[in-house]
Order: sequence, then structure tokens, then C-alpha cells
Amino acid sequence: MKVVQMKRIFILISLLAIAAFARPINDGNELFRKGDFAGALQKYMEARKDEPANPLLFYNIGTCQYKLGNYEEAQKELESASRMPDSSIASKAAFNLANTFYRLGEKSSEPSERIAKWREAVGYLKKAIDLDPNFENAKRNVEIVQRKLKEEIDKQKEQNQQNENQDQKQPELSENAKQILARALQMCKDGEYTPAKNLLENTMASDSTASSFGPYIQRIEDVIDIKAGRAPKSKIDQSNADNDLGVI
Repeated sequence: MKVVQMKRIFILISLLAIAAFARPINDGNELFRKGDFAGALQKYMEARKDEPANPLLFYNIGTCQYKLGNYEEAQKELESASRMPDSSIASKAAFNLANTFYRLGEKSSEPSERIAKWREAVGYLKKAIDLDPNFENAKRNVEIVQRKLKEEIDKQKEQNQQNENQDQKQPELSENAKQILARALQMCKDGEYTPAKNLLENTMASDSTASSFGPYIQRIEDVIDIKAGRAPKSKIDQSNADNDLGVI
């Protein structure tokens, strides 16, 4: 009889301990749902004192830090959560970690760092899909980030090429080339863009000193295309970029 009573007391104590631990997480989840991310973070940090290795806490704390804009802190927590053996948690953590790297890239003023962060984002989105092949949000986001990444790389290549061209010493324009350029610019003011473009192109072909006409020709072509009604490039649909996941 005493043995049975002791077992019951032990079970009761265990259940109370579990409930005591679960409460801070549950309270944190409730605050998170209300949009009080700082309050939720505090509750999760309280729970961590008793259970420092709980994978839910790595994920929830990282998600709170992301919501608060503390991306470096979010990265550390979510990286730990993404390595957990539970594929469900790891997949969600990889998704939010990808969003974190995307935001870090946006904040960067250096193109090379921005490219590196967005590459990390793509990698974690692919990891999220590998862990959960039905992760539709990750599939949509990987297309968005890959497109942004390609545009940034292309922009950087173009900038590097322009810098190289500017570094190369341009020959001084001949007197004829100077006169041609002045005439072409006047023609543009008069709205005669196509003749001005043709004049500059013909001069470039016949006068080696007119190699610097390229940027003028490009600008004139842009004006011609706009006046012809060329549709601008479609904007990137980033409506899903902020579709991060909530806490568990």
C-alpha cells in the first residue's frame, strides 16, 4: 500500500514539475500571439533556466529575436534549432533562419556581404524543403530570394565593369568628335533622339577618340525606349518574404 502511495506521490510531483516548466512556454506563446514579443522572450528565457537544451526554446527565442529585429541573436538561436533531430522543428527553424539572413542582407551596405547573406538564405530555404518537401512557403521564398540574389550579382558585375572602364584612360576627343557630341546633345534637346544616336554611333565607328560616347548612346536608347512605350521590368513580388513562422 505504501509503495502504491509513494508511486502516486512521485507521479504527482513529476506532473507538477512538468506543468511548472511548461507554464512559462505557454505564457510566452500567449504573449507572442498578442504581439508582445519582448514579453514572450522574457518568458522563454525564464524557461531556459530549467531546460537549457530544450529545442523548442532555441526556436521560440530565435523567432522572438527575429520579430524584435535582433537578427544576430536570432541567427544564433535558430542555427541551434535547425540542427535538432526533430525534422519538424528543424525545418521551421531553417525557414525562419533564411528570413533572418535575408534581413541581414538587406541591412548590409556592402554588395558582397549582401550577396553572401542572401546565398545563406537560399541554402537554408533549400534545407527547409529537404526536411519538409511539402513546405510551400519555403518553395515560394526560395524563388524570391534567388531572383533578388541574381539581380544583385548582375548589378555588382555591371558596376565592376563600369569601374574598370572608368579606370582605363580615355583618349582625348578629337575636335571633330567634340563638335559631333555637342551637335548630338543639341539634337536631343530638340527631341531628335534617333538621329542623335545614329550620329554618335557612326562617329564611334570612324573616330577612335570617340570611344567614350557609349554612355551617351545608352542614355539616348533608354529615352527612345521609354517614349516608345516600353513597359518597365516587373517588380519582384516580395509579398511572401515576411511570411515567417510563429512559435511552437
